[in-house]
Amino acid sequence: MVKFGAYHGVRVVELAEGIAGPYASRFVADQGADVIKSESATGDYYRTEPGFQVLNRNKRSVVLLDDTQLLQSADVIVVDNSSEAERARSIAPGSVIISMPTWGSNGPLADQKGSWEQVAAATGISWNQVSWTEGPVHVVLPLASYGAGMLGALAIAAGLYAREVHGSAPTYEVSELAGSGAMQIGDFWSPGTSQERDGASPLGPSGRAPAYRPFQAADNLWFFVACGTQRFYEAMLEAIGRLDLLNDSVLEDPPWGLIEPEPLAYITPILEEEFRSRSRDEWIEKLRVHDVPCQPIQTREEFLVSDLAKANSVIGTIKHPELGQLSMPTQPLELGACPAVMMRPAPRLGAHTDEVGREQHEPGQGLGQGGPPLEGIRAIDLASFIAGPVITRHLAMLGADVIKVEPEAGDPFRTFSPMFNGWNQGKRGVVLDLKSEVGREFLHKIVATSDVVVENFRPGVAERLGCSAEDLRSVNDALVLVKSPGYGFDDSRADQPAFDPLLQALGGMMSAQGGDDDPVFLTVPVHDAATPIIAAFGAVTALYHRNREGETQTVYTSLAQTTAAAQAAEFVDYLDRPKVSQGGFDHKGPDAEHRYVEDGGKWFWAGPDGLTPVETKGFVGSALTLANDLICEHLDSPGWGPLIQVGQLIKGAGPHPSRAPYFDEHANDLRGEFG
Repeated sequence: MVKFGAYHGVRVVELAEGIAGPYASRFVADQGADVIKSESATGDYYRTEPGFQVLNRNKRSVVLLDDTQLLQSADVIVVDNSSEAERARSIAPGSVIISMPTWGSNGPLADQKGSWEQVAAATGISWNQVSWTEGPVHVVLPLASYGAGMLGALAIAAGLYAREVHGSAPTYEVSELAGSGAMQIGDFWSPGTSQERDGASPLGPSGRAPAYRPFQAADNLWFFVACGTQRFYEAMLEAIGRLDLLNDSVLEDPPWGLIEPEPLAYITPILEEEFRSRSRDEWIEKLRVHDVPCQPIQTREEFLVSDLAKANSVIGTIKHPELGQLSMPTQPLELGACPAVMMRPAPRLGAHTDEVGREQHEPGQGLGQGGPPLEGIRAIDLASFIAGPVITRHLAMLGADVIKVEPEAGDPFRTFSPMFNGWNQGKRGVVLDLKSEVGREFLHKIVATSDVVVENFRPGVAERLGCSAEDLRSVNDALVLVKSPGYGFDDSRADQPAFDPLLQALGGMMSAQGGDDDPVFLTVPVHDAATPIIAAFGAVTALYHRNREGETQTVYTSLAQTTAAAQAAEFVDYLDRPKVSQGGFDHKGPDAEHRYVEDGGKWFWAGPDGLTPVETKGFVGSALTLANDLICEHLDSPGWGPLIQVGQLIKGAGPHPSRAPYFDEHANDLRGEFG
């Protein structure tokens, strides 16, 4: 039986240019949608960039004087601003419209064009990047654009699902401001925190936590140690032979209590001296014996030849008619029943104008905006830490009823900080001991009425807890499962803990941001933020496929697959490819015309479009994000009181998500509901 992509038969007309919009429609092109790129006579301005090849593969290109007939044939239309969205809606009332303006459709910059560097300056990405000095740092990855592209793909999937199930034809807006918010999903402000963020750190570009940072070994090679819990911290002290530090009164409340000035100054030289006593390979071997999360810091080139990259097939190669052998990242997820289509080169400008003009396509039809697209869907969250829970946070943002199931000890990051609330918005919470028969029975009762289950267990854990794919589908054979282990299909790493900075280290991000200087730990948790968007797209796509074909499936994502997706253009390679941008010590920009400058005590991004003020209050403190209703206030967040946090990021897809649940908050409600 021939398997097709989930969006086989769907026509998408793309009027967008640059990174965000084309990346969004590329996700559905990989899943079989017929994406037609409608361009002006001069073409997408991004055509001259290497990244164009990866963002526009599997598409067709047309150049038309009048695109009315093409728009009328579209199931989905992707545009760059709200005025184009209004025009598209007037021509195609039954289509799903996705508008992707840089600055949103409200506020002083509404519908104006802007660069990803400007968005990074205006939404806290550059100011929050830790460094030695107090000032913005130019992050060399276009994180807001990539975030918007992934979020736009989720919006397309949600819109098609809404039309298929609810009969609506919604218009959604995904700005690059929203993309920045998606990449900073844990950002918050509370009355107890300073209005302005502190960009400088005593550890410089190594971060803020002495046990969650890069270290240099005796052979001058770098590796990252990620002790984000008490257990991992104690394991690290045992590995270096310093368990005596557990009883030191200066080092209270480790590991995160150690970011305070006194314990930080005390323990930092101790750890640095210890880790300089052996080679990197020796330390990694010793730390892994003690189950301490750690990985070598590699270049992108080293990542590409690694077993991790090969096991997850993160890079594919095709023959390009002009560029020759062309390699680029593959689809960053796997849908068990819907394999990605074979990669085809990005189209030449207008190459398919005549071909498309001869075709007839009858689009599906919907009516009206409709409500939250996932209304009526129930999802169970068995995940912990960051990336896993944010998957279901996004499903809740789209209207799903999400039940967070925690062990008796709670999610390890529940007490981590107010960011837990941002990672777990919109859910109901219950504590279940899945090691007991009673806990498993109750879980299975909820599963029987659910549509999606998300987990990020290490291999073997789900089987021990009675929630393997076989266990769950024996209760509900229509269940969509989302599995998101850190290292994906690399079985050799199955027993290794996975956290965002470990993949930053392995995938070349830290080396690229550091350039010829020391590696830089990116403050934006790239993998923990991007993986959930990709996984949510996979979950909604699987639900759409289930509704159309009656077939269920498992969605596989991983931090390892995301590391290529979050560096999509940077991993494009061919003969004589222009050099990829690198950073450096407190990097201010690539050249004199594109860089951060200080004037009168204030910082600005200086580029061809003038000066963009640097936001020092973070994403949730930005007047631009407030004007576009991308942030929300929770007056009674669990354990932290009033918080302002990232809210609904897909405008038109429903209200802001509610606060995260208190520990075991909805146990009585759920027991009453499920007997």
